[in-house]
Amino acid sequence: MKTTTRSRICAFLLVFGAVAFAAADLLRRLVEPGGNPDAQALTQAVAQHPASWETAGLLSIVAGMCLAVSALALVPQHGVRGAWITASGAVMMSLGAMASIGHAVAFYSPYSLFAAAHTSASQLAAIDAASESSPLLLVLIYTFMAGMTIGPIVLLIGLHRAHRIPVWSVAAVIVFVVCGSTGGILPGAIGAAAALAAFVPVAGTLLHAMPGHASPPLGSSPLKAA
Repeated sequence: MKTTTRSRICAFLLVFGAVAFAAADLLRRLVEPGGNPDAQALTQAVAQHPASWETAGLLSIVAGMCLAVSALALVPQHGVRGAWITASGAVMMSLGAMASIGHAVAFYSPYSLFAAAHTSASQLAAIDAASESSPLLLVLIYTFMAGMTIGPIVLLIGLHRAHRIPVWSVAAVIVFVVCGSTGGILPGAIGAAAALAAFVPVAGTLLHAMPGHASPPLGSSPLKAA
């Protein structure tokens, strides 16, 4: 596969993955009760909106796959300005995206099953309590949280240092991360818009290798690391 084709695919996967990730989070917020719902309240909400819940889970899984692949395409060559920062952010984001796939399966599927099986409140409480001490789940959650909160910010800071994206793109990714950590429908909608503002310019850096673009491909900038 030619480099230009690979660049197009990775650019598309990056934008689609970011939008799908934000859309899944927004859809989850629309189903999930406000405040800090317990397992029983969440199961009841899922029982009322099974299609929306399953769609949110599927979008999360697809988003994780897209972002895990496309983030690694942003790793630059050694010696480029901001190379280590960019590479660190790309690897962190890719690992976080991969962990998000496992997290999505572990989060969305059980509540769909609980709702379909009419699981009792006492059983839900016991399962919920047991999940909080599961080493596998804890590793997935912490890797997902660290990778998808710190990783994108570090990645875009590195790309900005390399003069590949504008500073407002960095600001947008911070808004995206903050909104993802804040409850409510409005922050979810703002986060989706911020995802576009943040990652469309990043995707543009992958397309610079295409014919007709004046900018050099990522990793070939003459600006050396300071």
